[in-house]
Order: sequence, then structure tokens, then C-alpha cells
Amino acid sequence: MCDLLPADVGGDPVIAKGRRGTTLAIILLLLPLLSVISYEMGVDIAPVASAASDCGQGEQPGALNEDMVEDFKLTESGWFGDGEDNPAWDERGDEEFEVTHRDLSSLTSSFYTSFVMNNDSAVGLRMNMTTGWKYTICVNLQPLNGSEDRPIADVYLLQENDFPQYEFDFDSRHNDWDGMRDEIAHSAPWLQNLILWHPFRDVHAYEKLDEVEFAVALDHEERSYSIWDDYAKPETMFLMIESWNNIRDYDAKPQEANYSVDVTVIVEERFSLPNWTVSMVCCGGLISIMASPFLVHRRYMKAGLVTTEAGGGDMMPHLETAPERPPTVPAISEPPNG
Repeated sequence: MCDLLPADVGGDPVIAKGRRGTTLAIILLLLPLLSVISYEMGVDIAPVASAASDCGQGEQPGALNEDMVEDFKLTESGWFGDGEDNPAWDERGDEEFEVTHRDLSSLTSSFYTSFVMNNDSAVGLRMNMTTGWKYTICVNLQPLNGSEDRPIADVYLLQENDFPQYEFDFDSRHNDWDGMRDEIAHSAPWLQNLILWHPFRDVHAYEKLDEVEFAVALDHEERSYSIWDDYAKPETMFLMIESWNNIRDYDAKPQEANYSVDVTVIVEERFSLPNWTVSMVCCGGLISIMASPFLVHRRYMKAGLVTTEAGGGDMMPHLETAPERPPTVPAISEPPNG
């Protein structure tokens, strides 16, 4: 009997199917570990990800579409707040180059544009980026008048809520505010988050460079909500190229020279999964890891029951000899001696 049990259990198709499922689940759980081991051994299981577009190759995009993009310049003197008699209080620069904050259509086509960026100033693009598209942004700086000096500038991508703080920083860049400007720049992070401007996702800041190329894609619509409006207003993004000393510590200082700035934005359609899929995958993976020991235990405990229910025989051997006395005859015993 003991020799028949393993053969019957191993030959059952239900048990074999359960074992294959358990083996497959274990392999899927070990895939991240296998990828780490293969990386250390120099073997690539998956291909290396790379950018899909290169601004230096392919067909040159068209001109800037004013329905989708607004270009502007910041040229104020930078003495805002330095006394009531200072004309900088009322100075707002040339209205031709100011931001109008007009409504823009979603940016869905590539474009190319160029600027002349003067020393101690900034140029920018206001764009209405949206989901479902990938934006590859390339910025290239060139010296003017045949100069051999290497141009250096800063490039930032800002959200619309951060642009007012950035503009105020630019307007008051030459006013030390009795030392307050330096104190705010080195204050606690929570205070900086309330007062200072920040690049998009805290990563899209490229400083002291003459050429920049990066890509960005939105996983949700950038919108602002207000109790006074019945709808959510789309928020735009600001691409800033500057040659002035902002409040950040590691930015480029004014270069005392003017530069030519070429900006190319490649727009490509992009497929993106819904946000809820991230929670589903993470929670599903965690639940699978927690449930795998119970599944293996259940398969193990059920293995012997399948053979018994299928008529494979008794699990325990028993004697087939007849009893020594009939079951109906009671046993006679001597009474105890008193």
C-alpha cells in the first residue's frame, strides 16, 4: 500500500496542475531577484530604456504656434522694494514681452523658436502641457558676435503656481532686503516650500549648462480649483532660460554677455496606463506574497485527500482476521473477591 500511494498521487492530473501553478507563482515572485543577479553578472534580461526622440536628428519642427505656446521675456531692473521713490516700484518692463496669461490650447505639435537673451535677464515659454503626450525639450545656447566664450545659463521647468514667486524673485534680485534674501535662501525646508519657487517635481532644474535636453510627461491634468469657479482651470507650464543670479545657491551668475537661445520641443503621442493600475499591481503583488504560503500548504494538505476520494484505497492498513468471540456474546468475568 505504501508503494502505491506516491504513484497514484503523482499521476493524478489535478495534483500535477496544482504543482505547476505553484511553481509558476514562485518563479514570478523571484523575477525581481533574478533581474538584480543578472545585472551584477553583466547580463541584461530586459533592453535598456532610451529616449525615443533626439532634437538633433530627424525633420525640423515648424514655427511656434501662438495658440498653444506664449513666449515672453523678463527685463525688469531688479530693484523692486528699494524705497518708495525708486521708479522700479512702478516699472514693469516692455509690455510687448510680458506674460498675458491668455488661454492656450493643449500642446500637441512640435515647434522650434529662438531668442536673444540679454545679460541679467530671462526668456521663457508658457505651454499648456496635457496628458497622453511626451514632450522632449532641447535648449541650446550660442555666443553672439563671434565670441569664443562658452555660454552658461540655467534652465527651469515651473508650474503655474510657482511662476509668481519666480517673477518676484527676479523683480527683487538686486534688493538684499536688509539681509532677509540670504536668510530666506538658507532657511528651513518647510519655510522655503511656503515662500520660494521650485522646479517641476523638484528635478527639472538644469544649471550652469550651455546645452540641455530632457523629456517630461504628465500622469494627470494640471488644474487649479477655486471655490469661486464652477470648473477646474487648466494650469500651464513655464520653461525659463535665464542669465541672472536667482535665489538658489548653485545657479549660474550673470555672464556679462548676450547669448542666442534655440529651443526645440518635440511632441509625441504617448500611451499611459490609468493611475489605479499602480495601486492594483502593488497591492496585488503584496497579497500574492502573503497568500503564497497558504496556497502551498493547502495544496500539500489536499494531496492525500484526492486519492482517497477517487477510490484509490485505504490510507491505513487493517487486519482481516475474524474476531475471537462473537460480538453479541458479552464477556464473562469473575466477580471481585470481597
